[in-house]
Amino acid sequence: MKKSINEFVWKFIDTDLSIKKDLGRKIVNIRKLAKHILSSQKLDTSLDAVISAIRRYNADISKKEETHSVHSVIKQAKVSIKTKMSSLLLKRTDFVKTKLGRPDKLMDFQGHDIIRVLEGSQALTIVFDQKNFEKIKSAFPKEMILEENKKVGMIEIEYPSIIDALISSNEHILIIDEDKLIKAFDLIYNLCKS
Repeated sequence: MKKSINEFVWKFIDTDLSIKKDLGRKIVNIRKLAKHILSSQKLDTSLDAVISAIRRYNADISKKEETHSVHSVIKQAKVSIKTKMSSLLLKRTDFVKTKLGRPDKLMDFQGHDIIRVLEGSQALTIVFDQKNFEKIKSAFPKEMILEENKKVGMIEIEYPSIIDALISSNEHILIIDEDKLIKAFDLIYNLCKS
């Protein structure tokens, strides 16, 4: 039971960034926080058990050096923007994967055409230059195309010291409606440079 109270309290703290930061700065009245958790979460346990869980969590907060190193990696990131892009959301089928396995048949790499493939469990999204929209769309049967968007932009964030990531090697690719692209770029750029 004690372990589950600890885990519950730690999860509560993890989901509230302001409480987590204040605990890290040691500016929280732990007794009042414990009373708040008890009443707001309607826990059936003692105040002392919650206080104990908070104190144990406080001892396990990540060191400032780790936070600093993560922030320094983000500050070194390179942010770029690409406009005049299009996207297709395709069913994830053998036919689609075979077609995408030969991207040289879909576009001119010598002409520096761009194509990005984002693979999910049920669908694939391909993002490419607008000028190639009709050509690439015609390569797939209509029943395989779930969604199309002729006007998207792409923000790429390249991290200097990351070996691999979930989306694409060492970068994140964000697909954004073109009319919201500049605002999104400014937000991400300022995040990386702050």
